[in-house]
Amino acid sequence: MTPEKLLQSLLDSRVQASAKPSNRGRHPTRIRVLQALQRGSLCIPDLAEMSEVTRQTAYRAVAPLDEAGLVRERNDCFTLTCSGSRILQAYSQLDEEVTVGSLARLARSPHQQWLLRVLGEEAMRKCTLVERGRNEGGPSRTTIHRMITRLQEDGYVNIRSGSYELSEAGESLQDSFEQLRDIAAGAIEYQSFVRWLPAELGSLPLEAIENSALIHNTPDQPHNVLNAFVSGAGIDLEAFRGMGAIRSPALDQAYRPVMKHTPSVTVVFTDEVLFQFHADHRFVDYAAQVDYSAYLNDGCIRPDARLLFVSGPIPLHLAIYDDSRVIMAPAPSTGVAEAESTALESTDSCIVEWALNLFNEHLEEARPPSRVFQEQAASIVEDGLGHEHPLRSSIPQTKAR
Repeated sequence: MTPEKLLQSLLDSRVQASAKPSNRGRHPTRIRVLQALQRGSLCIPDLAEMSEVTRQTAYRAVAPLDEAGLVRERNDCFTLTCSGSRILQAYSQLDEEVTVGSLARLARSPHQQWLLRVLGEEAMRKCTLVERGRNEGGPSRTTIHRMITRLQEDGYVNIRSGSYELSEAGESLQDSFEQLRDIAAGAIEYQSFVRWLPAELGSLPLEAIENSALIHNTPDQPHNVLNAFVSGAGIDLEAFRGMGAIRSPALDQAYRPVMKHTPSVTVVFTDEVLFQFHADHRFVDYAAQVDYSAYLNDGCIRPDARLLFVSGPIPLHLAIYDDSRVIMAPAPSTGVAEAESTALESTDSCIVEWALNLFNEHLEEARPPSRVFQEQAASIVEDGLGHEHPLRSSIPQTKAR
C-alpha cells in the first residue's frame, strides 16, 4: 500500500457514507472508525454501532487500516495504534478552507499533485505549465486546463497577470496533503515498530521518522533488539537517559560502565524491576558501594547517577545518548512478542526531542526506592493479605561505604 492509496481509502467518502442519512458526509467512514477506537478497543459489532455503519461495512473499513498499521487486532478486537492516532491529529487540524473532498481528489490524482507542487514553487503561465508537464512526463494540456479550472472554482488557484498561482487556501491544501502523506508514509514504512505503540504515543512525529533505522528480531537472530541496546552502551558518553520495563543480565553488564563513569545518568524503571534488583545481592552490594541510604532516599548510586521507578507500565524501552541519538523498542506491556520486536534508531532532532519529552513525563512520576517500598508496605497493611503480596526488598548485608 502506498501513502496515496492509504489517504484515498481514508478520505474518499464517495463509497463510505454513514448508515444514518442525517450524518452523511460528516466524516469519511474510516476516519469515524479511527475516532471510535480513540475510546478503547472494540469488536466489530461495537465498532459498527459507534461508527454508525453496518457490520459488513465495518469489516471492509477496518481491513486497510489494519494493513497499514493504524489499528491492531487482538482477541477479535481492534485497538488504535500510535500511527492511527497521529493521522487523526493531523486530520483534526485541517484548515477550514481545506475540504475532505479536495484532499481525496488530490490523493487519487498524481497529476493534480504534480500541478500543486509546481505552482507551489512559483507562479506560471499555462503554456509554461504545459511545456514543463511535457518535459517531466506530467499531465497533458487538456488535463492541465481541466484541473486549473476546477481548482479555480474551489478557490485553490488564482490568476494574476496571466500567471496561475496557489491561493492561501491552495497553499493550505498542499501543506495539509504533504503532511498527511508523510505521516502515512512513516506509518507504512515503519509499521513493524509503530503498530505496537499505543495511541497515547500519537505525538510521535512520523513525518520526521524518515532515515531512521529499524532493527528486527529474526528467527536466526532473536536478540538483535537487545544487542542494539547493548552496543549503544559501548561508547563514551556525557549524558545517558533511559527507560525500561525488564532486567537483563546482558544489559546489566553492558551498562555498568555507563552507570559508573558517564557524568550524567538517569534511568527510570518499573517497580517490578526494582524488586528484581533487590532480589539480587550483587546489585545491593553495588548500590552500597557509595551510600546505600542515598540510593534508597534519592535513587542516587553515585553523584549525578540516579535510578528511579514508576508504578505504571512503560510503553517503550528507551535509551537516549548525549541527547542526540535514541534507540527505542516496544515494551512487553504493548503486547509485542519477542520474535516480532523491532527497535528504531534515530538521530533526527525531532525524534530525539520527542523521546526526551516522553522520558521527562515518566521522570515526573518516578519515585526513589524508599517511596516504592513504603507504598508496597502500605498496600499490604491495607488489604490485610500480606502473605499474598510479599515485600520484595532486601537490606544490604554489607555496610555502606
